[in-house]
Amino acid sequence: DPRRSMATSWSTFGRCARVASASAASTSASSHRASPPRVHRRCRRAGMGASTARWPIPPSDQLRRTRGGRVVAPAPRSFADGAPPPPIRDTSSGDDNGRPDELPVPVLVECAMLSALTGLLFHLSTLFRLDAYFGALFPLPIVIAAARNGPKAASRVAVVTSMLLFIISGPLRAVNYYCLHGAMAYSLGWAWTKRFSWWVSIPLSATVRSIGIFCSLMFTSLVLRENVMQLMVTQMMGLLDQIAANIGMSWMPTLGWVWAMALFFVLLNSLSYVVILHAVFTILLRACVPQGDEFVNAPKKIRKMLLGPNATP
Repeated sequence: DPRRSMATSWSTFGRCARVASASAASTSASSHRASPPRVHRRCRRAGMGASTARWPIPPSDQLRRTRGGRVVAPAPRSFADGAPPPPIRDTSSGDDNGRPDELPVPVLVECAMLSALTGLLFHLSTLFRLDAYFGALFPLPIVIAAARNGPKAASRVAVVTSMLLFIISGPLRAVNYYCLHGAMAYSLGWAWTKRFSWWVSIPLSATVRSIGIFCSLMFTSLVLRENVMQLMVTQMMGLLDQIAANIGMSWMPTLGWVWAMALFFVLLNSLSYVVILHAVFTILLRACVPQGDEFVNAPKKIRKMLLGPNATP
């Protein structure tokens, strides 16, 4: 019967086609699993293998085929799809390669804002001759950075502020800020981070400020091409000579005594300035930083005097 023979031939042809397609699919799957992952041509030119390739091929179960027959990888998931955010690097220690650890992005943004605020405040105060009234506020942003994120953030704020003032106001004011306020504020924040008492932090910060005053005078002498320290000592000798003549004294101090007196008054000025900063920051850091009064590590009696009897012990 021709109809029966034609149906038999079509069924045989369909069975053969299904067997052929199944064998081809199994062969392609086995060859895809057995073949090593492909390497991008840029990696191949650079001599990188499949293990060090910059663009590795995803597994076969993650691939999908388009209408045109191309095999593409799925798009990376976003945070909205449930993918975890990238981890923030821990800044407590360095990485495996021995490189210095980096600050997280929120800390860098906070340091940039504090640096901009400090630079603008110092520039405007020196421009309008108001630096004598805002002298206690210049070290405050660096101390806030040390209280919130550690000494490394405080050093970042001091350096960035000096660079900003170097661009805005020139090198002289940038160096003056770093020597008079930046280094002293960093030493103050570092001492409080290490939980040192005021008997250690006050002499340490006063010494750093005294050294900064002399460094500032040296740099000013270099810029002006004139010895500013020698002019100050000469003026002091003339003043002492006039005072001795008015009161009828015949004794006149030598140049060494004048230098010793200048050093003593610089140390006294730095010591009194740092003591005032300790008292002011004990009050201000309580409002600016959580548990700021504990960060200052003030003695109990001074804390009760400044913050009241309800202060935390």
